[in-house]
Amino acid sequence: ARRRGASKLGVPMQEYSERWPHERYTIGLAGRPGGPPWYISVVNNSRTHGPGTQNQDAKLIGEADPCFGKVVAGFDTVEEMRKLPRRKGTRFGLFREPVMIA
Repeated sequence: ARRRGASKLGVPMQEYSERWPHERYTIGLAGRPGGPPWYISVVNNSRTHGPGTQNQDAKLIGEADPCFGKVVAGFDTVEEMRKLPRRKGTRFGLFREPVMIA
């Protein structure tokens, strides 16, 4: 069931650009089952989400999560979001309730 505000955003292929590394407060697309469709990096995640870091196949072909933006204001809001309750038993620490950013 689709929840209000849920995203259908997906990544047909992992298109990483070295011009957009996974630095703090960048916004990336995951596109893998079981995880969020997009995320805000709250630390430098280049070693976790950069080229060849996802699995053995990704290492062979250099796939990585693409970044498509960067938070440029409202860092305090991002930090407050980090304190919100998470779903238990989820690998990626998904929020328990949908979060709306206005």
